[in-house]
Amino acid sequence: MVNQLPETEVLRKRLALLKADVASLQVELAHLRTENARLQAENAELRRRLGLNSQNSHKPPSSDGYRRKRIQPALPKGKKPLGGQPGHKGKSLRAVLMEHEDAVPALALVEGVPFTNNQAERDLRPAKVKQKVGGYFRTDPGAAVYAGLQAVISTCRKQERNVFVTLRNLFAHQPVSLRPGG
Repeated sequence: MVNQLPETEVLRKRLALLKADVASLQVELAHLRTENARLQAENAELRRRLGLNSQNSHKPPSSDGYRRKRIQPALPKGKKPLGGQPGHKGKSLRAVLMEHEDAVPALALVEGVPFTNNQAERDLRPAKVKQKVGGYFRTDPGAAVYAGLQAVISTCRKQERNVFVTLRNLFAHQPVSLRPGG
């Protein structure tokens, strides 16, 4: 029995050391668990922030970066429905032609009638440029004078007349005919 006594004493000491190691490991495990929970919460917050952009937060669009926004088509290619948006009264070419049926033959029967309104837009362009540069006409009579002069200039150009001579004659109160060939 004497031989067994030191051996049990050694085992008891070892057991005490192992219990102390287990206790310290349990404390470390508790610490690691709280650290893990903190890191998971931080990770979730960072993922939430990473998903923020100008669409779902107060951030300006310039903070979105240079990624190209993906736009997914509403319908697969080739499967789009025909016609306009629901509720919109569309105008087909046939409806427009029927609405202006008295003017349509002029396009085909009268020589020199253009099919487009490009000339009318060209005639309006100088007035719009003047309005944009100046911002406005100061008075209604001033706008009317400008429109009248611009009409004379445009007519002279179309009839290949000398614009300067025509304007000089107008301002000198000499009779001027703006009819073609006149």
